[in-house]
Formats: sequence, C-alpha cells, structure tokens
Amino acid sequence: GLAEWAGQPLAPGGGLEPLAIKGKVTLAGAKISFKQAELALDAIRGKGNLVIDTGGAKPYVKARLDLETLDLNPYLPATERPDQSAAAEKREPADWSDEPIDFSGLKVANADLTLTVAAIRIQQVKIGRSALVVRLKDGLLTANLKQLNLYGGTCKGRVVLNGRGKVPAVKKSFTLEGVQVEPLLTDAVDFTRLSGTGRIRIDVTTRGRSERAMVKALKGDGEITFTDGAIKGINLAAMVRNVSSAFLDSGAREAQQTDFAELSGTFQIAKGMVRNSDLKMLNPLLRLSGAGTSDLPARQVNYRIEPKVVANLKGQGGDGAARGITVPVIVEGPWHDLSYKPDLAGMLKDALTDPTKALGTVKDLQEGAGGGLGKLLESLIKPGADSGGAAKPDIGSTLKKLLGN
Repeated sequence: GLAEWAGQPLAPGGGLEPLAIKGKVTLAGAKISFKQAELALDAIRGKGNLVIDTGGAKPYVKARLDLETLDLNPYLPATERPDQSAAAEKREPADWSDEPIDFSGLKVANADLTLTVAAIRIQQVKIGRSALVVRLKDGLLTANLKQLNLYGGTCKGRVVLNGRGKVPAVKKSFTLEGVQVEPLLTDAVDFTRLSGTGRIRIDVTTRGRSERAMVKALKGDGEITFTDGAIKGINLAAMVRNVSSAFLDSGAREAQQTDFAELSGTFQIAKGMVRNSDLKMLNPLLRLSGAGTSDLPARQVNYRIEPKVVANLKGQGGDGAARGITVPVIVEGPWHDLSYKPDLAGMLKDALTDPTKALGTVKDLQEGAGGGLGKLLESLIKPGADSGGAAKPDIGSTLKKLLGN
C-alpha cells in the first residue's frame, strides 16, 4: 500500500506486505547512523546497524544485518517443475545473449557489508547458517562467502566483479566439502539418479562486454569427487548376468542402481572449451573412465565413456587398469539433444590390440559371472540374441533416460 501511495506500485504476490523498522538514528554533518536497528518484513526478522557517510568524493555505506530464517519463495515467480521426459522431447536450442553488460553502477558508491543468515530457503533448496562479507571499492566488488552449510556439508567461495576497466571482468572460486548429493540435486533440479558424498572445486575467470563474450573468454579449472554413492536406474553388474533384465525391463530399471566407491574427475577450461581426460568410477565389477570436451560457446558435447567389465572385486582404491572388456559409449551433440551410441568399432579395436588379454578377461568373467558376458556381447551384436527373438535392446534410449540432458 505504501508503494502504491508513492506512485510505484508493486506486482501482486505473496510478500512485501507488513513492514516494521525501528532503531536509533543519529545525524552528524554528512554522516547518518542507524543503530540498534530491528527489521520485520513479512516473515523475515533481523537486527543490524547502518552508517552512511556522504562527505567524501562518493557515498560510503557500512552495514551489518543478521537475519533469522530468510524464505525467498514469496518474492519469486511461481514455477512448476516440468515432467523430465516430456521436457527432454520438447527442448529447443538456446543461445547466449549479446546484450551489453554494464558494471558502471559499481562506481556509484563504496561499501562494506556483512550479512549473516540462520537459514535460507530458495524454492526447494534448503541452506543452513551462512555468512557473506561484501566490499565495494571504486568499481571493484569482492564478495566472500565465509560460511554456508549445505546438505550435510559446507561451502566457501569468492566472487570478484571488476568494473574499473573498459571491459567487465569476473572471477569466481568455490569449494564444496561433504555435501550429500542426492537431496541437493533432488531439491535443486529434481534429479534423483545420483547419490553419494560430494566434493566440488571450481576456479574460473572471464571478461567481456556481453554474456556471449564472457563465455568465449572463460578459463580456469576444477575437480569433482563423489564417494560411497550410486547411479540409480541401472545396474551395470546385472548387465553381465542378464542383459534382457538390464535393458528391456523398464520396471526393473527403476529399482536398480550401480553402487560406486568413487566417481571423480578434473577439468580445465580455456577459451570456453571444457576438457576432461580423467573421469573414473570404481565398482567391484566395473571400471568406468571417460574423456572429452564440452564447447560452451557452441553448446556442444563430444565425450567418450569407457565402462570396462572386470574380474576384480576391489572398489575404492582399486586398480583402474585391471584387465577387462571395454564397450565404449560416445556422447555427442548439442546440449538440448545429446545422443548416446555404443562404440563397437572401438571395442573391437581394443580387443585386437591385445587379444591374449581380452581372452583372459573373458575367461575370468565367464567364471565370475556365470557366462553372462557372452550374453552381453551377443546382445550388442546380434538383435534378439538374449531375449529369444525379442527386439534388440535400445542402449541409446536407456542411457538417455538414465542421464537425461
């Protein structure tokens, strides 16, 4: 009502109604102080202090705000989570924006700001106690995330926005430790196919006058490690024993999972090109490796995954080079429509490179998996071989359903 009376009506929504502010105001020359402040806006409650000094070349603001629970949902537009399978079929190619990015507003004032929050709610995502310190000095904004408790783990990070030069520049670094991946991904993007304890580190820098320019100039590196988790929706070990159950029985797939002791990899970014060469997953009957690129400016992926069935019961810390049969999978195409194809030519090439090793692995696996490997390979090469004349398993569709876009 106040905003409407002032001639600046707010869009109707679930928030911004009752407002109460009280505190001690002091005016001394060009300095205004608002101390022992108490704020109540909708369900938000907080305390803090504010000092504004207009005596210098530009205003200087120093403030501290300590909030209780901060629920941002009443101030966000209503969203509905689309059906993932339907969304994948209807997805259209997107593109980067060429709209100019303007950091000149960072030069209007200088500031030192501190914010602490006991709990934050953004849509379905739940964040614990957090602390953020922001410093703005002559067009350079530095935001230090001192503390953020997130799904059993912690996050620390730093963002720098540099508006001092003619071309805007950004630097970001974040480290997440001990985060429970499944509830985080479920709440954030409704993805339920991955579980485990995660560690994620990323350091990137870029500069540019538009979003597209910044993507093209992006550089940096990072690493991702998940331990003691599972990929849900498919049991790769069961594929060795019964191919038809793994690929043809969709009902069984929903209840299956592939446990892993470790799933990890590092990546490097140069001129918007993300490269990874050391993806690995360790499972008692499986060694998975991967390498490839994601072209961010072009929104394209070219990646090769090599799941190797091995006769080895060691998981985390196991031998990633244990002998085995490899059936590579090629993941490629635009982001909005990735394709997954088994690379049978690559499998045969690997086998011909060292036929003695391949035959030895077949023998080991035949003994350890009740002859299931023969059925697996036969089903990949001969339509209907594993299912008494039934349709050939659609491996590409199975992987796409599992991984999505």
